[in-house]
Amino acid sequence: MKKTTKNTNIRATVATKLDGALKTAADKVEALADETKAVAAKVEKQVITAANRVNFDVQKATKDATKMAEEISKKVTVTVETVIEKALHRFNVPTRRELKDLTTKVDTLGRKIDGLGFRRVRGAGKRTRRAA
Repeated sequence: MKKTTKNTNIRATVATKLDGALKTAADKVEALADETKAVAAKVEKQVITAANRVNFDVQKATKDATKMAEEISKKVTVTVETVIEKALHRFNVPTRRELKDLTTKVDTLGRKIDGLGFRRVRGAGKRTRRAA
């Protein structure tokens, strides 16, 4: 019977040590899981912060690029208009602005003449275009 008691004691000791080892291993796994969660939360926070910073930088760059494109577009437009205007003057062709100004002056003169109260002579009111 001594063998049985001795075996039982050994089994009990092994079982106790195994239980202790399993409990220690489980505690370590749990601690590691908690630490992993904490590290993951920290990394997630850093990623979100970096993403927000990048998003802000992209928005700022977009605004700056748009503003720069508008400025360049205005400069190109002014330059092209100036070159075209000079070329038209070289060929004695009036510009749109000059034609508008002239039309405005003619309209103003027409209203002034109408305001003077001259009577129209028969047939003088009809204006016809001459063939070229």
